[in-house]
Amino acid sequence: MDNEQLQNFYAESARRRQTATREFEQRTHGWHFALAPEAEQWAESHAAGERWSYGGTAMVELADAAGAIRKPEPGRISGAYSHRDSRTEETTATGFGFWPEAAEALVVHAGSAIPLEALEPPAERGDAAAVLAVLRLVVDSFATVRDFSEAPGTGRRR
Repeated sequence: MDNEQLQNFYAESARRRQTATREFEQRTHGWHFALAPEAEQWAESHAAGERWSYGGTAMVELADAAGAIRKPEPGRISGAYSHRDSRTEETTATGFGFWPEAAEALVVHAGSAIPLEALEPPAERGDAAAVLAVLRLVVDSFATVRDFSEAPGTGRRR
């Protein structure tokens, strides 16, 4: 990147950051996430289905797309950030984010990341309780939230 490109990158980063903060503060609904009444049924279906071994972000995205997680407004939930071991640089936890449909720059980050071990797929087919436990962890991770914006050049996830 030359100097002009770098200045443009930082200017766009600042604009996105300000836009995301404004979008976050303008919403008055609160940031409440919960399991939908049909979450247990979805967990049973998932645990018995062909994708029962999907864990982590893949399973959460499937649950979200199926409506098993209630969100404060239309949008989607996916993995958004990670924590790493400072010595090994290995990922130790995944943090989830919420991309509101009606936002230009806002990504709502869950206030806490979930250890990778807790996001593992069930040990065997049919373990709906394990699937539901993961979904509860994800919902609980959104008990506190913070606004975030993605870097320029990053395509907005929808």
